[in-house]
Amino acid sequence: MPTKKKVSVKVRPVVATVIRPVAMRLNRIEALLIEMRGALDFHLKRIAALQRLVDVLIEKDRAK
Repeated sequence: MPTKKKVSVKVRPVVATVIRPVAMRLNRIEALLIEMRGALDFHLKRIAALQRLVDVLIEKDRAK
């Protein structure tokens, strides 16, 4: 009586194909974060300048 052999399907390693797209996505995310940081710095400087103007106006009003 012949014995049954288990047929196993060989799975190709997908690690090499997955690493590259992940690295590309990480580079895109990093670029986006750098761009967002630049925009945030711009807005923070603008807010700080406006806050200084408000402080000057408050001081002028108190001096009256």
